[in-house]
Amino acid sequence: MISRPVFSYTIASRLIDTAAFMGTSRRNDVERIGKSSRGGVIVSERISRMPRYSPFIDGLLSDSSLLQKHRPTESANRATAIRIRKATDTELTGGKEITSETLFPLVRGGLLYAVDAIDESHRIAQQFGDETRSHWQGMIHRRKGDFDNARYWFRRVGSHPVFGELHHAAPGVSPDMAKQSSWDPYLFVGLCEREKVGDDHHRGELIKLQRIEFDALFDYVWRKSFG
Repeated sequence: MISRPVFSYTIASRLIDTAAFMGTSRRNDVERIGKSSRGGVIVSERISRMPRYSPFIDGLLSDSSLLQKHRPTESANRATAIRIRKATDTELTGGKEITSETLFPLVRGGLLYAVDAIDESHRIAQQFGDETRSHWQGMIHRRKGDFDNARYWFRRVGSHPVFGELHHAAPGVSPDMAKQSSWDPYLFVGLCEREKVGDDHHRGELIKLQRIEFDALFDYVWRKSFG
């Protein structure tokens, strides 16, 4: 019999919070929670995702290999990038009616970002100039290793509606973010910059933060694209 890890209540709570904080469109189902004989909380390793977008997108985002690089030089999966590029809007939406023609292109741009097709994602993010596109630009430049440009774009964002969600989720994976009073994109940039020059102490948490950040912003774009 394989034993399951025992987590403290605090850590388990953070896992559950991270699973729930994105709202009804991004529900995650924790398989089992119970008390151990030592008073801890047992949390199954498996957190299953319920469908929340379209079949095309749900299938793509279920790939655990996504967003595992800080500074990709090419797409992690060229075939998937081609599929995203060629997909019709109807395939991406699953037939839902788009209400924001301005924001919806970032759904495709976000998927390209997730498979490390950074240049293609960048071209889409450059088309307009609102705070959400500025945030994507900051993320893209950070992953390109262009840290000064990343800071420039995050300054243009100011405060984004997803910052509260990010601040709620980030402490579960990053002790550095846990010390902050709010989500700090500049701290994230700084930690990535340090990792680039050889300080890999934070690499694991940065990869997790990168996925949390993507999930939050992608979900925001998806919801705003439909009303």
